[in-house]
Amino acid sequence: MKSIPLDNNSVKLMGRALVRNDILYLTLSGTGCEFTFTGCRLVLTAGVDADCFNDGKRCNMPRIAVLCDGRVIVKKVIEQREEKFVIVSSDTPVTKTVRIVKLSECAFSLAELRPAETDDGAVIAPAPEKPMKIEFIGDSITCGYGVDDSNMQSDFSCEAENAMKSYAYISAELLGADYSLFSYSGYGLISGYSGDGLRNTTEILPPWYETCGFSYSSAGGVRLQDLQWDFSRFVPDFIVINLGTNDNSFCSCHNESYREFEDCYLDFLRVLRRNNPRAHIVCSLGIMLAEPLPYIESAIERFGDERVSVFRFTTQDGLLGFGSNWHPSEDTQLRAAEELAEYIKSIL
Repeated sequence: MKSIPLDNNSVKLMGRALVRNDILYLTLSGTGCEFTFTGCRLVLTAGVDADCFNDGKRCNMPRIAVLCDGRVIVKKVIEQREEKFVIVSSDTPVTKTVRIVKLSECAFSLAELRPAETDDGAVIAPAPEKPMKIEFIGDSITCGYGVDDSNMQSDFSCEAENAMKSYAYISAELLGADYSLFSYSGYGLISGYSGDGLRNTTEILPPWYETCGFSYSSAGGVRLQDLQWDFSRFVPDFIVINLGTNDNSFCSCHNESYREFEDCYLDFLRVLRRNNPRAHIVCSLGIMLAEPLPYIESAIERFGDERVSVFRFTTQDGLLGFGSNWHPSEDTQLRAAEELAEYIKSIL
């Protein structure tokens, strides 16, 4: 048996995944890797980051999926410092495409992937890059929170999250695009989700966009928010923003704050353009609510960039069901993905 680190030389990294000391850290929703394996035996080792392990709360543990030739063969919450999964076991060499995806989001926990164990003659090579790249920036809807739970009154749990069932992941698949998700449940531009109408300044997304992310856990003792993101690693053709749903819980109680939301949206567009000069930016909203949309449209008009447009999703009405805490169901996410894919095709 030999050991092969899952890094830039052996795999295609997906999203803002981070490699440190031969360990691949799966951070944000949808982060992971994809590669072609040729050989007789492939064993993957996943683990929980030390901070999460010390916490010991199942709801904070990372959830991952492993696909082999497009079929999900592992989907579980990682609860141990080290868990092994036999992905390929054959008497003769075979060739398989393997994709590993973090289904849960970044703030609560990171997942660690140790070097793969293979037979001596095995080869691991990065999957090919796709012709289009899309970055998605959003909240719990983009994370795919609640999509694997139909109990509308459930407490938050990473086990209910599935980034592969979010509109973001699915629309990228429909378009044949590589993707990157930068999304956090409850986060907004001027206020995170507020259940009492008071401003929530803890869960604000823009301060972290130019970093590798935000997490209460760490990657080998280093905080993601202390590491600057290298924007040359993923150069998107499209950026899809889906923010404003959580801000609305505050702004709807303080109507004058919608103008502040508009100003902050404009500032964030400037940050996006500075770091992504060639991307077409799609400003979307509407899957759960659409009240801030006029202020988003005003921010776009003030920005004055012809490569920035607005897109409204169909708002859920319950006919397609709900996930946990009134979040979009799997069918609602699928509908949103199809709508977005068609809109991006129309721009192309």
